[in-house]
Amino acid sequence: MVWRERITVKFMNEPQYDLLIAAKLGLGEWQVESVLALAGEDNTVHFIARYRKERTGNLDENQIRDIIEQKKHLINLYTAQISALKNIEEQGKLTEELRLRLEMATTLTEVDDLYAPYRRKRKTKADIAREKGFEVVAQQIRNQESLNIPASLLENFTEEEILQGGMDIVSQDIADNPDLKDQVRQNYLRHGVISSAYKNPDKFDDKQQKEAHKFKIYGDFNASFGKLKSYQILALNRGENLGILKVKLEHDEDFYSHFRDRLVFREENSERLGKCIREGYLKLYYAIEREMRNALTERAQVDAVNAFQRNLKELLMLKPHYGESVLAIDPGYRTGCKVCVLDKGGQPLHFTKFFLDNQTGALDLMENLIADFKSEVIVIGNGTGSGEVFDLLSANTDHKLVLVNESGASVYSVSEAGQEEFPELDATDRGTISIGRRYIDCLSELVKVPVISIGVGMYQHDMNQKELENKLSEVVEDVVNLVGINLNTASVYLLAYVSGLNRRSASKIFENRPYNSREDLLAVLTPKAYEQSVGFLRVPESDNFFDHTAIHPEQYEVARFIIDHQNEENIFNNHREIMEGLYHGITTEVVRDILQNFRNAGREIRQFEGNLKLQSSYKVEDLREGDIVEGIVRNITQFGAFVDIGLKSEGLIHISQLANRFIKDPHEVVTVGEALRVKVIEIDRERGRVSLSLKEVG
Repeated sequence: MVWRERITVKFMNEPQYDLLIAAKLGLGEWQVESVLALAGEDNTVHFIARYRKERTGNLDENQIRDIIEQKKHLINLYTAQISALKNIEEQGKLTEELRLRLEMATTLTEVDDLYAPYRRKRKTKADIAREKGFEVVAQQIRNQESLNIPASLLENFTEEEILQGGMDIVSQDIADNPDLKDQVRQNYLRHGVISSAYKNPDKFDDKQQKEAHKFKIYGDFNASFGKLKSYQILALNRGENLGILKVKLEHDEDFYSHFRDRLVFREENSERLGKCIREGYLKLYYAIEREMRNALTERAQVDAVNAFQRNLKELLMLKPHYGESVLAIDPGYRTGCKVCVLDKGGQPLHFTKFFLDNQTGALDLMENLIADFKSEVIVIGNGTGSGEVFDLLSANTDHKLVLVNESGASVYSVSEAGQEEFPELDATDRGTISIGRRYIDCLSELVKVPVISIGVGMYQHDMNQKELENKLSEVVEDVVNLVGINLNTASVYLLAYVSGLNRRSASKIFENRPYNSREDLLAVLTPKAYEQSVGFLRVPESDNFFDHTAIHPEQYEVARFIIDHQNEENIFNNHREIMEGLYHGITTEVVRDILQNFRNAGREIRQFEGNLKLQSSYKVEDLREGDIVEGIVRNITQFGAFVDIGLKSEGLIHISQLANRFIKDPHEVVTVGEALRVKVIEIDRERGRVSLSLKEVG
């Protein structure tokens, strides 16, 4: 389509964000308006969700984040629309129809399609042909008219050059037409097939040959666009990036035939026009292929991040074990098994090591340590040598043996956090401390580890690292603020995740310990930081009982009144006027929350065990198909669950083996940290892999 009418632009008004977001998310406009107003006043997501329910209609953290994200998206869309309108107007090419279409666009893709022909930095063959005056010939080809090349053109150019220039214009117009582009897009969205094959396997280098077996099922693979699983998309991307796979969107020749027939309406000049259509269509096809591959990757990454978030939350919510003295072991062969004794609060008391090839010396050492430090539980990292350590100790001690996931411990040991916490220790000792502390309090320890190193996701290193880290940090924040943090015992790293705090304010809190009440924080924090954080901090040493709870200091007066009348059936209706005078934001939901927080004071909400209490140790050669073994779910992906059964590598329960019914998501059946009895159904001894099943397990 060619537009000729030029207009003077009157730029569109900024959208009514509240209205658009409310319609998109199915919320009341007043709820959206309140959330955006509160966020604009520097209130955190968690503070708004917990302490401003009366203004949001009880929206949770995720709903509040969705509102804020939608506002950012709409601002980006509006900015893109204005930018396109301004730039096209400056080129003198803005028509009324184009202006209206840009203003009515509801996605960045629509804006991009409309704007694409006007933001090219380099001239195309079509641009050069137009400058030479070949448009008149292009019009004849487009309309399938008899060719009549003006004599003035033939004086300066050859007939062949003129015809080719006219064809270049027509093919470029087809490629630039947003309606035609959307036709191609919609066809491939509905019927597109993604295929893959090995790329020059005879020319694989050593690294590619070593990795190629991982992509065996994708060596001859195809699937429709809509049915591709996220893990398949990410695997295809990785194989392509490694140069092992060639991935493409298959041509739909039937669709192309229909596409061509709609643009050719008679025989005259049909062959020449057909060539233009083919060239223009191929430009559209390759553009749509890139767009669809990007869309697939984006979809897969969103799913992967969601799975990672869910797994991480379940892991962080594992039950703590304060009050037990721990003897932590980081197993190893060549450099020995590192040992750290921790007190009941997780502070290191003693370090040593033993070697597995000196079992008598190892047992004497362990016996002396247990006697000297009264250690109650032996915590073993699940790395190399863990089975041998278990075999040695289980045969010679009645102490409780626990296997913990050590993913990320080595990363922490050399990290800035590890060096700041224990500057006088070497990396191996820091790693052993981390293993022991994961049993004592998984949340407090894992906040020090880079989230992508924790090992509860898939293809995390292939994703946008900044986006992944932001999303996973949201999960840590959610759990920290849900659980509530002891002001006098929490590390700087844990405090930094509390609503309203950052690393600087957390350090300031840490340096000014101890605190006898929440009120003491007023001398350390700004009024805003105090307001946003204090409700999520606990001071068990305080004489004020409410300082032990999730009740905010601004609610203390009304809380005292509510507690005094807690046995009444309808506190809110009976005393509404009095309570409104004590706390302006009082509602029935706030009354319910205050009572619940009062009754749950001091209660640990993390009750899920996630450590493998070993009864026996396994090696791959010991297992037989049909064996029933115990294990702990360590990671859940879209295609199944990985279970730690005490082997070097975790066993996989494929999604088809999780239940005797169809399930769409493994989370319907299992949870990270869950203890399971599983059946061994297949063993790959060469690669040390075990396939497991939950079916037919009593």
